[in-house]
Amino acid sequence: MFDRAARLYRDADGRVVAPLDAVTFHRRMQVGSSSPKLVADTPSGAYVLVRGNPFTGGLGDLDTVLTAAVAI
Repeated sequence: MFDRAARLYRDADGRVVAPLDAVTFHRRMQVGSSSPKLVADTPSGAYVLVRGNPFTGGLGDLDTVLTAAVAI
């Protein structure tokens, strides 16, 4: 979860993973697939947000949209 009010990235249990200023979004290739996945890179590691699928349109510009959304 991206807590923009507190400027924090939290995991599914609500624990703080990293400040939003330390989070970047990147596309990475999936093993055994021609589609990329979207990951959030933090100082503590990478977290897969979405796995792309060529049959459903892929990721589009989701990385750019998320980067802009957390920068606000």
